[in-house]
Amino acid sequence: MKMSRADGAHRGTIEEIAMSEKEGILQMQPSGRWAICRRGCDPIEITSGDVFRVEVPGEAGLRRTRMEHMHGEGYYSVNGYNLRDGLRAAIGEAD
Repeated sequence: MKMSRADGAHRGTIEEIAMSEKEGILQMQPSGRWAICRRGCDPIEITSGDVFRVEVPGEAGLRRTRMEHMHGEGYYSVNGYNLRDGLRAAIGEAD
């Protein structure tokens, strides 16, 4: 179902809007954890065992992965994805 603003501009499908509400930018927090940050919202920290999706350069869309923690090494993606500030990321699994 397409949604449009009163001026006729396309706002996207309900699915696109729902997805955009879960997406943000990956940023390292002072706590040492990664978080998904969105304008106007508190950062959502990703802790060990959490499933999330992240942008992988050269790949289409966001890739599902799980966060883990190794003492002395910090947090990392179990799939070996290189996490860095500024990547697109989303909460949870794909809808």
